[in-house]
Amino acid sequence: MKTTAAILTFLVFLSGCGGSKVVREEPAKLLDFVPEMRVKQLWTADSGASAAKSAVVLTPALYDNVVYTCDPEGRVRAFSTNNGRELWETHVDRPVTGGIAAGDGLVVVITKKGEVIALDRKDGKQRWTSRLSSQSLAPAAVASGVVVAQSVDGKLTALSTADGKRLWRYERTEPPLSLYGTASPVIVADAVLSGFASGKVVAVQLQSGKLLWELPVAQPQGRNEVERLVDVDASPVIVGSVLYAASYQGKIIALDAQSGRLLWSREVSTFTGLDTDLKNIYLTDDRGNVLAFDLRTGASVWKQEQLRARQLNAPRYMDGLVAVGDFEGYVHWLSSDDGHFVARYRLGSGAVQSQALADNDKLYVSNQSGNLAALQLIKN
Repeated sequence: MKTTAAILTFLVFLSGCGGSKVVREEPAKLLDFVPEMRVKQLWTADSGASAAKSAVVLTPALYDNVVYTCDPEGRVRAFSTNNGRELWETHVDRPVTGGIAAGDGLVVVITKKGEVIALDRKDGKQRWTSRLSSQSLAPAAVASGVVVAQSVDGKLTALSTADGKRLWRYERTEPPLSLYGTASPVIVADAVLSGFASGKVVAVQLQSGKLLWELPVAQPQGRNEVERLVDVDASPVIVGSVLYAASYQGKIIALDAQSGRLLWSREVSTFTGLDTDLKNIYLTDDRGNVLAFDLRTGASVWKQEQLRARQLNAPRYMDGLVAVGDFEGYVHWLSSDDGHFVARYRLGSGAVQSQALADNDKLYVSNQSGNLAALQLIKN
């Protein structure tokens, strides 16, 4: 099965592979610096059971002043962004592997067996349950009356938000070996955009599932299946009419979101995620470097190398800063201008693997130990 192969590949990837000898790069030691801002913890909450021993990363969702979380055991919670007060809690009584999504009055989670469970966003009561063709390891996308989820077998499935009935299914042939993970679909206007383990990004019509265009982010190369991995596990991002996508052992590309026309590309390898401001696009590569590229040209703006091998999560831009978390529970804020360190905070010992959420001047961070915190930077 592909899932088993994916887990094996993930473990191989974490160890690194050089010929027949496994090489593991030592995590960079954190260097002292003079903080330019101090971090204030506004509130903290228990977001559920620890995910430290599981292979899943369950990213919270932020919607209309509420943070929604779920844990691997199926407990779903809603917290007010104002003070961290718990608004409701429910349990779906099934292991969850596809993180949480919110929209159109729903909160959606996906179980280990590929069940899509929709809860009422106001009180957590179950509205409906549907089923995918296989397991999903990423949050669904919810908008315009449609829930779209991507499963590990390379299928996009669209469900009605009203009753969970299947609207369409888009299928692709996926390679037998892939990284452990899938991209989360992105809904933009009347299109769904998503990346696949084949190294391609596709756009399909939201209401019909008809293919609009597809474009390879990277072409498989190498002598074995590991060397040929080109998964697009980082969800695409849209700025205006331009789509940005990146792959493992491949490239980052910019293309016209409507036509699929390639605008620029640069060599890079990533599998975590992307974020942007109005000037740059930010990512963490597979070595643990944080990179910034110019949105218009793809030119390199800066590269921060002092967090190498610290298993960084996807960056999050907020108010002139770029935040990344690491395997020891630290959150690092870098200047979006040149990548220098501005502040640092440790949420706890659990790894910070899910991408942080940003809202105005607050950053919402969760770790694999089940801690959720609202953080704010204050000038010294």
